[in-house]
Amino acid sequence: MRIVALGDTHGRVIWKDIVDKEIIAADKIIFIGDYFDTHGGGVSGNKQIVNFKELLQLKREYPDKIVLLFGNHDFHYIRGIGETYSGYQAGYAVDIGAAIGDAITEGLVQMCYKHDKFVFTHAGVTMTWCVDNEIDMTDLETSINDMFKYKPAAFKFTMGGNFSNTGDDVTQPPIWVRPLSLLHDMVGGITCVVGHTTVKEIGISERLILIDTLGISEEYLIINDGVPEKGKLIRK
Repeated sequence: MRIVALGDTHGRVIWKDIVDKEIIAADKIIFIGDYFDTHGGGVSGNKQIVNFKELLQLKREYPDKIVLLFGNHDFHYIRGIGETYSGYQAGYAVDIGAAIGDAITEGLVQMCYKHDKFVFTHAGVTMTWCVDNEIDMTDLETSINDMFKYKPAAFKFTMGGNFSNTGDDVTQPPIWVRPLSLLHDMVGGITCVVGHTTVKEIGISERLILIDTLGISEEYLIINDGVPEKGKLIRK
């Protein structure tokens, strides 16, 4: 089993080169979420929407190979959520929300993907959040994805005892928790593969793999038969 996982996209198109390189050999290509909000990255809202729609088309073409996970910078555009985070694009919110709404209705996006011990979510899965939301620990993927489908408000920013405005609390959902809190309270027996927190290079440890690197090193993650390693494009 060869799994390829890409960090936060934020409107970048580098994913196209990675997909071109990996699409034949990979069994799964997983996008970790955050397709919108560039934080000054110079990609217009219109281009972000086009980029997202191209990702959706890729998912339609390879429904069993492509996994599109959801991030906090996608979540705040869902109609009725009523939260906005840093980078929120009010001028494009209606159009982005429509694109995201269509993706959810069509079943093209999800919150969680699990293979063996590896659990892929945008930010990670804490025991506290699972208990508070009655998540079935024996089937994390299905239970978390069903929660997103039927009770999306469970993924709202959830302040905890650290009173962290950046999400460094064990109470935070799988699109918001930060690595320190995640490591303190991670569901047992799994390795979380996450984006959300930008790092200079892919960080691989037994319990946590950090992959939000597309905007810096352009690295991505490869898991070959359970063994994680770094992948990188060779630029000509």
